Amino acid sequence: MRTNNELDAHDESLLERLNRASLTRSFVPQTDINWNAETTDDEYESLYSSWSLFEGTGMDKGLDAAGRIKFVKYQQMNLMIFSELLERYALTALIKLYETDASEAFREYLDHFIKEESYHATMFRRAARQIQATMRGCKPLPVLALDRMLRWIFRLLNSLPGKKFRSNVTFTFFRFGEQVTLHAHQIVQGKIRRKQSLIRQVWAYHALDESRHLAFDAIILERSKLRWPLSWAPLLLAAPCSALVSLLVNANEIWAARQLGLPARLWQLPGLMKRTQAPFKRRVFSLWTKSVDEGRVIPEEA
Repeated sequence: MRTNNELDAHDESLLERLNRASLTRSFVPQTDINWNAETTDDEYESLYSSWSLFEGTGMDKGLDAAGRIKFVKYQQMNLMIFSELLERYALTALIKLYETDASEAFREYLDHFIKEESYHATMFRRAARQIQATMRGCKPLPVLALDRMLRWIFRLLNSLPGKKFRSNVTFTFFRFGEQVTLHAHQIVQGKIRRKQSLIRQVWAYHALDESRHLAFDAIILERSKLRWPLSWAPLLLAAPCSALVSLLVNANEIWAARQLGLPARLWQLPGLMKRTQAPFKRRVFSLWTKSVDEGRVIPEEA
């Protein structure tokens, strides 16, 4: 374990790198993304086997190509809306971090972090609207329950006692959402080769900032690490929050499947989560069950 002086020196060096990268390797969604670009039906359908809750379960036999395309569009909107809400409500927790460190490098990176999360929320909201516009006659996703859940989760997290405890729980939970979106980027990049595709642009630009955010998360988690016997407490609180939002996001996919004629029911969701063979789903469902691993981030990509 590093001493406090070693920790401060390491953090200062990393924060300086993150600040430089936020100036040279970031983006403005309104101008850098080509909002006139489209994602083709073939590109949407290519994501089905890697992303679908029903992949390998046999429950989607009645879904034709057109149905798979619509289902993937619903899935893309679903994760984008979740990401937009997560990052918008997380701003309240990020602002509280100004109280924890008065160093110039730390506060400068918080400025970048908050700006980037605001940009991400704008980008995902706009992208979801554009996907919905291609689904004439299809109902919009029901997102009120997810909105309320995330709003109350961050109210709870922001009210936790003790700066270290609050920061540890919050960033353990927040990192879950960030890792989910990086997995999304990896899947989309592997399946959609055309860089001009709209959803590939969205996930790629998001990942450009997100690798830095994970490096910053590691700083916060290292600084807020608790000693035994309280070291288990942050995960005990954060894991149920991750599980709840994961259930709500996937409940929206059950709703989408029913819109497309599949005989799916909400009570079948736990079984589907266990049986799906889609790589993206398998990765996401394993995230919240893993122990917190503060050291595993990729600052080299920052």
